[in-house]
Amino acid sequence: MSPYLSTLAQATLPELDALRQYRDALISGRAFADWQSLWASFTGFLHDLWTSGAVSDWRQGWMLVFSDRFLVVYFAPLLLLLLLLPQRHLRSGIIVTGLLFMTYVFGAMYPLIWLAQCVIFYKLSEQFSIEVKRKDVLRWAPPTAAIACVGGWYIVSMMLTRIHFSGPTNAWMSENLTFLYPLGARVYPWESLWAWEPGKQPMQLFHALFFLPQVNGIVIFTIRMMSYFSEIKRDTIPPTQRSLTKFLAFSTFAPTMIAGPIERYREFNHEIDHCHANRNWREMTYGLFRIALGLGKHLFNIVVFAPLVYGWVLNSGYYSHPENIRSYWALLISIQLQVFCLYLNFSGYSDVAIGMGRVMGYRVIENFDRYWLSCSLTEAWRRWHISFSFILRDYFFIPLVRRGWNVVLALMITFAVCGLMHNLAPSFVLWGLVMGGMVAINQRWSRWMRTLDRQPHRALSAVRRHWMRLQPLPRLCAWFLTMNCLCGSALVIMNDGGGIQGWRVIWEIVRRPTAALLNLFGVEWQGIP
Repeated sequence: MSPYLSTLAQATLPELDALRQYRDALISGRAFADWQSLWASFTGFLHDLWTSGAVSDWRQGWMLVFSDRFLVVYFAPLLLLLLLLPQRHLRSGIIVTGLLFMTYVFGAMYPLIWLAQCVIFYKLSEQFSIEVKRKDVLRWAPPTAAIACVGGWYIVSMMLTRIHFSGPTNAWMSENLTFLYPLGARVYPWESLWAWEPGKQPMQLFHALFFLPQVNGIVIFTIRMMSYFSEIKRDTIPPTQRSLTKFLAFSTFAPTMIAGPIERYREFNHEIDHCHANRNWREMTYGLFRIALGLGKHLFNIVVFAPLVYGWVLNSGYYSHPENIRSYWALLISIQLQVFCLYLNFSGYSDVAIGMGRVMGYRVIENFDRYWLSCSLTEAWRRWHISFSFILRDYFFIPLVRRGWNVVLALMITFAVCGLMHNLAPSFVLWGLVMGGMVAINQRWSRWMRTLDRQPHRALSAVRRHWMRLQPLPRLCAWFLTMNCLCGSALVIMNDGGGIQGWRVIWEIVRRPTAALLNLFGVEWQGIP
């Protein structure tokens, strides 16, 4: 669940009261009597949101909408400055505007931390380029050291949230050193609080800076370093292409800094070198369209879709008492709708980031490609978070297989890393192991089907040919199974916002058809604890 949707699920802040009222209207069925009542409920929600004190002025409404990944919209004014720069100063402009963006959004201390990590990792990478070519050291030592440095910083950044100041010190810092705090955790006349409620203890500084690594850029920086060190080991980035300025521009490009799409070093610098030549009115118009599309997805999600979906999930006891949900289809579809909420949020952000790049003439890699059309898990991971999926494939899965690792084990390790990049929690590792196992089964099945196609004389081959003649039924069955496996796996990591995990839902999804099958054979079993 994304940070925004997790907040929506818990919904304790006064800014969300009107949103919850609107959600309750949707869930109760009053909003679905007809289109007029739906429109009346929606306009009433907007009116209440503005006048009831939940959002008393434009500042609270703005910050309610443009939080989480959509903090990227605050880069828009700085994007205009980049358009004015000549090619020779573009990288310097990217660095300066990126640091300015971080200063406003994450506080004045964060760009200093970011600069320090970039300089340190650049120096480490240059030393790594020397060590990896030495013949007098163990072959595995430099890569192991690189993994320890990259992974160690990721873990340390998570642990920085534990740095606490005393209550009076933290309150004094919040009042007198406001500029150190990120957006939403500080009090400026033109801003509104959302990270903590007035009258309570202010959020601790380091907790405010690092408690969402998926938003502050640490996760994306870590993944980029995986790619960068791997390319240096492969000797695909010559020393003439490595400089501190290029590295800083690569790490500090604000539109993709928060949550991607995740560029690779060579592709990024190639695009920056040619973005002035690629810039034209057609590209800029398309870029503005993608920005508008992303914002439209986000607004639809937070105003209509997410309140409806998560409102039903909470009110129905989907996580706490799934056995009380009468419809089996509701159990299956609800998790898919929750994943679609995440898709609207994430792909909407990616659209904005890609659009900002296209306005500059920089063609950012696409990150999503209609995942809901996938008919296999392998295909789904070529459509979901594409830039990250390909990095995992190229720098984890393929190298492990080439070294003789078992394919199933390589897949499980690859997806376990994927889970850890989302959160350092056992449930995310377990999700990775489950997803890796399912993808392995999918690949084995595909290979078996190809073998049957090459051996038409076998009886099973004849069965397969007859089955495939029933199109589109076979494709619909493959699609149905893929969507339920892809989205259903999210139950391993998702919860109701209050700590109740999705294991009860998984059990209920398995229990009902199992009980029905056993009852057909005269075995009475309900399986309800």
